[in-house]
Order: sequence, then structure tokens, then C-alpha cells
Amino acid sequence: MLPFTQDVSAFYATIYGGIAVGILFDIYRSLRHNFKIVRTLSLFFDTLFWLIVTMLTFITINAVENFDLRYYHIVALFIGFFIYYGTISKFILTGLNKVIYFITNLIKKTVHYIVDILSNLYYVIIYSVHLLFDIIFYIPNMFLATRKFVKRKSVGILKKKKRV
Repeated sequence: MLPFTQDVSAFYATIYGGIAVGILFDIYRSLRHNFKIVRTLSLFFDTLFWLIVTMLTFITINAVENFDLRYYHIVALFIGFFIYYGTISKFILTGLNKVIYFITNLIKKTVHYIVDILSNLYYVIIYSVHLLFDIIFYIPNMFLATRKFVKRKSVGILKKKKRV
């Protein structure tokens, strides 16, 4: 039989486990609120959440009393969860939503800037290649056509002078 002080310390440690479950629940709620994929695949993410909570509960009980499960462990988990949920859950959830909003906006803006840079780079490359083709093909043809036109014009002027 364990002394009362060890039972009380195990009770408090299990309350901390309940608080950790509450924090995980708020993380899950904020992810579900901010991302559509979590909502659409809710069965998978619900299962994943409860598996993680179960592992956390077993780790807590193992750390506290080496899997010596007593009724007050369940009560302490619920008390810890309700203490967390009733006191600081709103603040943590708001903070998590702000952090997720900041990170997603940062990623969106970064991707947007990278796409803009690549788009501008694309146009620089395309216009450079277009200029090279103009220099290679169009401008020499312009000079050749002008030379032929000037030659024809000068031949026509010479014929007029001979008639006179």
C-alpha cells in the first residue's frame, strides 16, 4: 500500500496529464478550424487524435505508477481537462489560431513572391530570346529589303535621267 502523499502526488501528476490532453484538444480544434483537409478527413484525424490521447494517457499512468491504474487516475484526468478547459483554453485557442494564421499567411506570401519572381524571370527570358531572334532574323532582313528597295528606286531614277 502506498502512503497518502504518494497517492496525492500521483493524483496531481495525472491532473497534469489531463491538462496535456486539453492542450492537445485545443491544438486539434485550431487545426480543424483553420484547415479544410482536417474537416474533410475528420474520421482519420479524430482517430489519430484519440490514439495520441490514449498514448499520452498510458505514458502518464506509466510514469506516475507503473500501470497501476486506480479509479482516481480517471477522475484526475477529467479534473485536469476541465480545469484547463475552464480556465485558459480560450486564450490558448486564440493564440494557436493567431500562430496558425501568421504561419499560413507567411507561407502564402512567400509562395506568392516566389511565383512573381519566377513569372518575371520567365518574361525576361522570353523577351531576351525574342530580342535575339529579332536581331538575328528580322533586322538583317529589314536592311536587305531596304537595300533592294533603294536599289530599285535608284535604278528607276537612273532610267528617268536617261530618257531626258
